[in-house]
Amino acid sequence: MLASGNDGNGVQTLNPESLPVPFKNRFSHGKFVPSDAEWLYTAGQTGRDANGRIGEGIEEQADFAMRNLYNIVVAAGMSSDDVIKMTIYYLDPAHLPIIVAARNRYFGEDFRPASTAVGVAALANPAYLVEVELVAARLPENRANTP
Repeated sequence: MLASGNDGNGVQTLNPESLPVPFKNRFSHGKFVPSDAEWLYTAGQTGRDANGRIGEGIEEQADFAMRNLYNIVVAAGMSSDDVIKMTIYYLDPAHLPIIVAARNRYFGEDFRPASTAVGVAALANPAYLVEVELVAARLPENRANTP
């Protein structure tokens, strides 16, 4: 049996009953996107602000990374509802709740994309504590509803 639902934007959420329930209901196991969607792929965003300053500590870096991603989504005329997949790379597992809190501030408490969180030994710059990327998709019927 397949537990699924429509996200309200034409995208189908897939959480088969044969898989574990998503941890704390914070993500979806899969998203099915129709072929006529417009796609947005972001580069990994790190804890740097618009001036290139690297944030001090995980709270500021997580905030900068999520704000950067949110601004890219908005610049594409999309919203958090259009985000299909998010991947978080982090150095310290203890930082994950802080990163998720920043994600929720920008994308909402009900934000449930297909998600992956990966602990890594290092990022491109030794000062980076987190890097996040995402994929978004917008269907034709939703194009008129976004700026």
